Amino acid sequence: IKQPNKHFTPTLYEGNGTAIGSGGKTITGLEFQPDLVWIKNRDAADSHSLYDSSRGATKQLESDTSTAETTESEGLTSFTSDGFTLGSLNQVNTNNESYVGWNWKANAGTTATNNDGSITSTVQANRTAGFSIVQWTGDNASSATVGHGLSSAPEYILIRNLDDGTDWWVYHKSLTADNNLKLNTDDAQGTF
Repeated sequence: IKQPNKHFTPTLYEGNGTAIGSGGKTITGLEFQPDLVWIKNRDAADSHSLYDSSRGATKQLESDTSTAETTESEGLTSFTSDGFTLGSLNQVNTNNESYVGWNWKANAGTTATNNDGSITSTVQANRTAGFSIVQWTGDNASSATVGHGLSSAPEYILIRNLDDGTDWWVYHKSLTADNNLKLNTDDAQGTF
């Protein structure tokens, strides 16, 4: 990819602990609006916090737990043209603590309906970077396909049920065929 920093970039910041009602903490300087922001406190054992512009600001997932999606009014509260705004949630903005945010560009929050699979999905894709955010409602079928909006088959997939406390499923092209990993555990690869 030419100019990868226009599609993915990490950022380091120091928390100020300020609540949204008092201005919060604004992170700027990215070369794009981030559509997936993954934040980790580097000074404390707080859970990882993931936010994406498809689900909307304040909708948090934790990659190291099996906790269902939560709404955090003092978490990541907005995506901006070159960064994001945070409230006073400890996981993302404790005063005088150091954080890292990994930021991916999809399609600036613009989603589209995708009918390429047996299940209709809502997709926000960045074909140049080979990255997309995909949402769908399962149909309990024994076999189903979901459109991803990319121009070739994905090589790395993270799957998370938003409603239930279940594991994160990870698929990667280098795993043994039909095997997967669980992001929130230290289990070896296995079958579903």
